[in-house]
Amino acid sequence: MSNVVFRRMSEIMPEPIRWLWEGRIPLGKVTLLEGEPGVGKSTLTTEIAARVSRGAAMPASKTPEVGSANVVIFGEHDDLADTIQPRLEAADADLARIYAFDQEVSSEDLAPLKPALIILDPISSYVCMNCERDPVEVMRKLGHLAHKTGAAILAVQSVGDKSEEHRQSPDFYSTPRSILSLTALGHGSRRLAVSKTNLRNIPDVHPLVYYFHDDEGEVKIVNWSDGR
Repeated sequence: MSNVVFRRMSEIMPEPIRWLWEGRIPLGKVTLLEGEPGVGKSTLTTEIAARVSRGAAMPASKTPEVGSANVVIFGEHDDLADTIQPRLEAADADLARIYAFDQEVSSEDLAPLKPALIILDPISSYVCMNCERDPVEVMRKLGHLAHKTGAAILAVQSVGDKSEEHRQSPDFYSTPRSILSLTALGHGSRRLAVSKTNLRNIPDVHPLVYYFHDDEGEVKIVNWSDGR
């Protein structure tokens, strides 16, 4: 006898897409942030984490999609004490709402925190905590984790160099519902654009431009504007 369970579509109740950042980062799904090494991807994730922690609206949004919420960060390459914490403080984060972790997590691990945002920076280090596993399978598991927790998972990946570490198979990109591309412009500015989305028409989500400001040695993001 077959074990397949069929569900009649007339019995499925439609649900709206829930957003952490309208049109860019959906809740309950995986988003991939890509950019060349050194373009400032980690600084951008710090800015996003800080806004979530204090319940601030995202750039180009008039009101926050969620109130102040917890954030969990996997940051393999940067030191917590001398890099990540000072960056968060410079971005005016509510530090009591941001947690760091250094191993693979499950929905049960995250249940007490109920995070709205999970940052994996970089995704390559999270995958290689168990390098015998296929990166595609790890990404699919992250998709299930996002669904179970309702959190937005923001995975950071470097592109544009020649190392094998950053060459992923096409199947790796099947799980993320949104892919954001960060590129450098002139005069120290950066452009953030949606390069793939299964949830919106890309032309409806216009790119944004911002600048870096050095605040006593800590870099902050300032002056967000329409990048069209």
